[in-house]
This record gives sequence, C-alpha cells and structure tokens, in this order.
Amino acid sequence: MAKMTGKELVAFCRSKLGTAYVYGMKGKVMTEANFRYLHNLYGSRMVPYTDHTKVGQVCVDCSGLISWACGLYVNSATWHSYAQKAGHVYSIGSLAKAPVGALVWCEGHIGIYVGKENGVLTYIAADGSKFGVRKASISANRFTHWLLVPDVFDYEWEEEEMVEKDKIIVDGKQYEVDMIRKDGVTFIKSRDIADLVGYKIGNQGKIPVFTKE
Repeated sequence: MAKMTGKELVAFCRSKLGTAYVYGMKGKVMTEANFRYLHNLYGSRMVPYTDHTKVGQVCVDCSGLISWACGLYVNSATWHSYAQKAGHVYSIGSLAKAPVGALVWCEGHIGIYVGKENGVLTYIAADGSKFGVRKASISANRFTHWLLVPDVFDYEWEEEEMVEKDKIIVDGKQYEVDMIRKDGVTFIKSRDIADLVGYKIGNQGKIPVFTKE
C-alpha cells in the first residue's frame, strides 16, 4: 500500500481547518457519552466543561489530526519516538530546510509544517480549545523540533533556487554569467545570453524578442 505523501498530509489538514478541538477526540462526531468519558478520564483541565458545547460536532486533538489523515492512531510522544528511531529529529531552528509535511513537535503538542507562505514558516495544528484546527506562523507556538517519519510518510524535497557566478563558452570564448540552479536544472538569464551573442532583447507581452544588433 502506498504511503501518504507529505503534501497529501498537508492537503488533508487544510481541508480540516476550523474543526473544533477536544482533547482525546480523533476526527469523529463527539457525543454526550464521549464528552462524559473524556472529561472523567482526563479531568477538567484537559477537557473543560466548556467543551460540552461541542457535542454534535466533529472534534479532534493535535495528534488526532495526523491520525485522522493517515489512519495510525498514536499520540505526539509516539510520533517523536518513531522519528527518533529513524534518526530524523531536528531542531526547530532548521525548519526552513524541512520538506512540506514534516511534523513540528514539542512535548505535549504536535502539528504539520506546510512550508513558507508569503515568506513565513507556517504550520497547521489542532491548537487547543481556543483555536481548533488552525494555520499559523511557526512563531505562534512553542515547537522545539521537527520530525520525519519515513515509515509512514513519503516526503518530496524542494530544492531552493541558487544563483551563482559560473563560466560558459560561446564560440570558443569563455564568459562569466549568473547561473540559476533549481531542482537539478541550470538556467541562464536571457539578457546575459543576448549580450554575449550581440543581440538586443525586448519583449512582446510575455514573449522575449531577440534582435540582432
């Protein structure tokens, strides 16, 4: 059976934004019996009386959101343990290097990294009774690590664009230009090429136009 990809995990979690939070719920409609059981089991600090207003709604907690997506029902500590055994626990300070769908974690809480949005590192999590499932900047929470669980998820690494000076040869002559490298492909700016071969460059709408000087 194919693993869920990190991007599929993120897409699933996006579809659940706004879902109510109740500790111990895993993506099911909470009944009166559910509420009484969870309140008695975990106490009013974890399942406050105010959560009773959510009876009849689909509810989920932080690890439950991930379980709801992939079908593996474990808590946040166990997700950390799985990642640790695989050697994939990293400091949150390096999150910009993480693939989409990595798990963001601190003791007692877990979420899902969705990548950069408008340049901001962003996550989705079931973030407690106040917020439910929400999307927020990573700075809005206290995550300490990011995790990969390759036994459960497949990850797609997106190489960042890199620009560096390098040499090319045109008609036997060597020139230095800006090379743009991304995802294993090298690009050269059209204007640089035009300058080297003696063309002027303009445009018609979005179409580059080269004219011999």
